[in-house]
Amino acid sequence: MRKILILLLFLTNQVFAQEIIKKPIKVLDNHSNDVSAARFSPGKFNIIASGTWDQKINIFNADSPFNLIKSWKAHEASVNCLAFNYTGSLLASGGRDFQVHIWDSLYRLVPLFEDVKIRHESNINALMFDRVGKFLFSGCESGKIIIWDLVGKKAVKQLNTGVSINCFAPYTNTSSIFVAGAESKIKLLNLVNGQVLKTFDGHTDIVNSIAISKNYKYLLSGSNDKTARLWDLKTFKQIRILPVNCWKVTAVAFSDDSKYCITACNDGSIKIWETETGKLISHVEEQNYNIRDISFNKNADLICAAAMMKNSEEFGPRIFKSKIPVPAKIQPGNSTKLQKDFDSLWKPNPLSKEDSLLLKQGKNPSLPNNSKTGNTIPTKLDSARIYKTPMNPVKK
Repeated sequence: MRKILILLLFLTNQVFAQEIIKKPIKVLDNHSNDVSAARFSPGKFNIIASGTWDQKINIFNADSPFNLIKSWKAHEASVNCLAFNYTGSLLASGGRDFQVHIWDSLYRLVPLFEDVKIRHESNINALMFDRVGKFLFSGCESGKIIIWDLVGKKAVKQLNTGVSINCFAPYTNTSSIFVAGAESKIKLLNLVNGQVLKTFDGHTDIVNSIAISKNYKYLLSGSNDKTARLWDLKTFKQIRILPVNCWKVTAVAFSDDSKYCITACNDGSIKIWETETGKLISHVEEQNYNIRDISFNKNADLICAAAMMKNSEEFGPRIFKSKIPVPAKIQPGNSTKLQKDFDSLWKPNPLSKEDSLLLKQGKNPSLPNNSKTGNTIPTKLDSARIYKTPMNPVKK
């Protein structure tokens, strides 16, 4: 009985330790339809990009008040997916018009040479830049992967997987990528010959989203089987199943420091987890929208969620506070000896009777009492001395 009470107390404390995120701090405006992609930029470009069903891309400032910077028609059909390169200087977009576009840091279209033999013929659902910045990968519903050469600005290779592709994730070896889609397996694919090198086996339904931690230790996946799973990239084994408690996990992501991960669902719920322990840090309860994309900002204190509305027309990405705990400050009782010694230098000390008497006599108590100099405090400063050097000295 005592053990049961202790367990119940522990679980109760765990529940109350979780932060509940009640509502977004901002709904980004300038959207007239659902948002299928939205994410914070990496690098020095402090922006948010959103792709919408009204065929537009919107760019917002990533800090409050999240002002709109630019908006333009990017595709002839809805924008399905977005991807930044690793510096944030390029943005790629894929749409239901079967087109892939690349936009530079001034949001100008980078022209790509068309090849009738290498092209998509179905909706584009996945985009990813390689870590080096030389290639872009695009994947579509027909199972085709196209590799784009960013230097030559053209498609150079295509692979046929035979399975509708939902998402990509990078691998430590740049010649391979993780691919997930309309099957339960997550595959590590060799880009040279299309061979499947390894698989993550565990999901029992379609995998909607995958993400790799920045330290390349973990892969996180979300599926229609009502689970999100964390995998070890060294052993290719499952570490844990995160208890998301929703119908479908539609989006996952890691923070830049890899300490936290996030899962989002088709019921609008969001959960933030501690990666190493699987502890639930904070969560957003069910909402009236389906989340299609999600990301942390650089500091992991904000979340951006792409929302597809169910029974409302309040279109636009949602910005939430993550409620990730700030590292605790050093308390006075826990300070080190070096810190105490430093603090003592600034702490005012009371004068002794001897020092007080010296001050009354006009002497400086911080100096030794020297009878020759008298150790007196000067009543006024020495007058300034000006030394002049002739500009054109006369030669002797």
